[in-house]
Amino acid sequence: MNTISLIEVFLALFIGMGPIKVLLVYISMTENMEKDVRRAVARRTVTVAAVVGLGLFILGAFLQAVLHFSIGALTIFGGLILLILALTMVIGGQKSSNGGHGDPDPMSVAVSPLAIPLTLNPVGIVILMVASVQVNDIGNALIIIAMIAVVALIDLVVLTSADRFAKYLSHATVELLERVLGILLGALAVELIITGINATGILAELLK
Repeated sequence: MNTISLIEVFLALFIGMGPIKVLLVYISMTENMEKDVRRAVARRTVTVAAVVGLGLFILGAFLQAVLHFSIGALTIFGGLILLILALTMVIGGQKSSNGGHGDPDPMSVAVSPLAIPLTLNPVGIVILMVASVQVNDIGNALIIIAMIAVVALIDLVVLTSADRFAKYLSHATVELLERVLGILLGALAVELIITGINATGILAELLK
């Protein structure tokens, strides 16, 4: 890998594991929690996302070889998961922490949906699986592990500072922005599905 490709990997990893997609949902789901609970949720969210991401990078090539799935198939499935999440955000919105028949367990919320599939989203999962398959030297592997740590640190700083953003956003504004984000995530999901279909070669075979 050269410098340019490493920068591209970092940017892709930031999209797939960064705080942009999770921040609004985090604010919405933790708005009625105590400050120390919100911080605990942020720490748990980032820890789970980072550990799972690191595990996928270390074991991804092995899992692919054992389970015999292609990156194209993984990309399609990841796109479908992201599409379902996006549709939920657009049509129904995310439940806030006081919705439903009672408050959800904050630590459970931290794992899903905050850690997965929002912080470590399907884009990040695909990127880490591809990197696991393609990276075959210790130097580049250590660089990508360091990138995962840096992105996780950025996530932690952003989420633990979310109160600074939340005070400028009303509940209605957060819900509106969630729906806009859901539309953008839906477009990304469709792009993932198309990319996966192209990678499997299905269209090329049908067009012969």
